[in-house]
Amino acid sequence: MRIAFLIWGCLACAAAASDDAWNRFRGPNGSGVSAAEGFPATWSAKDYRWVIDLPGEGVSSPIVWGDRVFVTAADESTLERALLCYAASDGKLRWSQAVPFTKDKKHKHNSYATNTPTADADRVYTLWQGREASQLLAYDHDGKPLWTCEVGPYASGHGGGISPVVVDGVVALNLNHEGDSCMLGVDAATGRVKWRTPRAAVRATYSTPCVYTEAGGRKLLVFTCWRHGMTAVDPQTGEVAWELPDVFDPTDAEDKRAIGSPFVAGGLIYGNCGFVGGKKFVVAVRPPNSVGSQPELVFRLDRNTNHMPTGLVVGKRLFMWSDAGILVCADAETGKTLWQERIGGKFSSSPVAVDGKVYCLSDDGEVIVVAAADTFTELGRVQLDEGTAATTAVAGDALYFRTFGKLYALAARR
Repeated sequence: MRIAFLIWGCLACAAAASDDAWNRFRGPNGSGVSAAEGFPATWSAKDYRWVIDLPGEGVSSPIVWGDRVFVTAADESTLERALLCYAASDGKLRWSQAVPFTKDKKHKHNSYATNTPTADADRVYTLWQGREASQLLAYDHDGKPLWTCEVGPYASGHGGGISPVVVDGVVALNLNHEGDSCMLGVDAATGRVKWRTPRAAVRATYSTPCVYTEAGGRKLLVFTCWRHGMTAVDPQTGEVAWELPDVFDPTDAEDKRAIGSPFVAGGLIYGNCGFVGGKKFVVAVRPPNSVGSQPELVFRLDRNTNHMPTGLVVGKRLFMWSDAGILVCADAETGKTLWQERIGGKFSSSPVAVDGKVYCLSDDGEVIVVAAADTFTELGRVQLDEGTAATTAVAGDALYFRTFGKLYALAARR
């Protein structure tokens, strides 16, 4: 049974990675891995298909559906923030939907456009958060407003930054914060709340859920936060299927933040959690393989691990790009370190893997490219015009880099 789970998990990841759509934070099911080919490790300004100035700033990541690139930006001078749709082919603005906002207290590295949108074949969804109120909004792909769902205030001095996901007609949110917390499921067609699963109040959590599909075909949404650990719920009902509450740190009572997001690879679910001034943990969990069985902690790592960035798995290798610029390559099944290198710089963005390479953007806007291999090889460095905390998107024949106020499309080489 365990071998069947591993085989199925590998096939599921391969199928997701082949999808041209990059429809959520970190792409297909949050894996950060694309099957696209032909992308360079170094390039110059002439290699960009287009570069555009955004009407405001932000650190949300772009997503792509077909010939539409969606991204958000906030203009603090006009107190408007917008969901923007650009043509992937030429970068021309197709439409913009702006809403007013009120300045709230936030972390100096956060923005008022931090939530990454998500999309399906019918709609695109974006979340705007505030200390007084937050709204989940849906538009069709041509920008027509469809519905607004009030999801309540967001209590955190660090500001908002939760990103939604959509699965089988349900938009899901990980609303863990210092106030009335929950896991939330909203009907994608109507904006009606389908379920609300209460959670204990914690330090603000920013992780984005992923989907684990069991061998029998049942899909489960997987959430992470420090207090509840790793939790799997039915996306249609919000019922908890299983939970591993002490998976991150069973010995320390201090609240930590789950900022990096869970993802599935090779039959395991990976997650991370930690605190800036304390330990940071990366775990691998094997889900239950039969009714009544329990999830299993496969390994827990706490040295040179990532906190804000999310890791990724390429083949049998787990790549962890730390906030402090240390890249660790470990065996994905055991967590044993194979090699580690100090890249330099600071990182809030998450790495993505494409064409046998791992790309990651530093806070200063430098794109570092390394080989996704058993030995460390740096392949290139390219400086963008300004800093960033956004994660690269990959769709069709282009890489999309977002800095604070710009969006770049880098074409593949054929």
